[in-house]
Amino acid sequence: MAAPLQTRGSTFAAYRDAFRAVTSLWRETGLVTLAMIVQSLLTARMSGSKNSSGSLTAALIEIAVTILLVPYTMAIYRHVLGLRPESAQTLLNEAMRRKDLIAYHLGWFLIGILWARVAILPMAALGLLMIPAFVLTIWLTSRLFTVGPTLAIEGLEVTPQAAFRATVGQVWTIFYIGFRVALPLVALALLLGVLVFASSDQPVGRAGTPPSILTEILILPFSLFGLVLRAVLEAQIFRDLGLFSPRREVG
Repeated sequence: MAAPLQTRGSTFAAYRDAFRAVTSLWRETGLVTLAMIVQSLLTARMSGSKNSSGSLTAALIEIAVTILLVPYTMAIYRHVLGLRPESAQTLLNEAMRRKDLIAYHLGWFLIGILWARVAILPMAALGLLMIPAFVLTIWLTSRLFTVGPTLAIEGLEVTPQAAFRATVGQVWTIFYIGFRVALPLVALALLLGVLVFASSDQPVGRAGTPPSILTEILILPFSLFGLVLRAVLEAQIFRDLGLFSPRREVG
């Protein structure tokens, strides 16, 4: 039976482990940052294209970067759980071999894209569908929250099915932990966003936007650290539910 989750101190622990992961995995973090910069530049260029091929290319670039981020997530799992580090090349080869892990991350990518598209639609077009869809997304995210480490770490006794069952009755606790952890990051991002818009010489609204370089500088670090925080939380909750012990890893 899964251990009950404790919410006290979870926010501090998540940020502590996230900063430790970023600094300990500085080479991997640098490579991921470079990949995200290239993605942002290419996507911005492609999104300005009026033809469908530009949009398709931008989507393919985002998918490719999502796949390249999988080894980094695996490295964060191993760091948080205290497992021996592996080289970036080893993790990349392992990720390419684990098709279920790739499918897992691509699934979350597609859900994120779907919500991004839904967010720009007028509320009148969605009606009351938004509420059950949002609740369903929370439920699905919480129930699958510990599946990632089981797919990423070879030799564990726990299966993805067992990890899924372990979150029964923990959905709103996991959501609460995630909400508290995300809140400071989102608040800081919004504050900096307001400052960028306020300092821009161009008017806010359709007539003008803040300089693109400032927008990229604002978005990139929060996207990267948000990725790290999620992976850290997945590993922490996986461990706190009693699904992991160092003796279970093979090799």
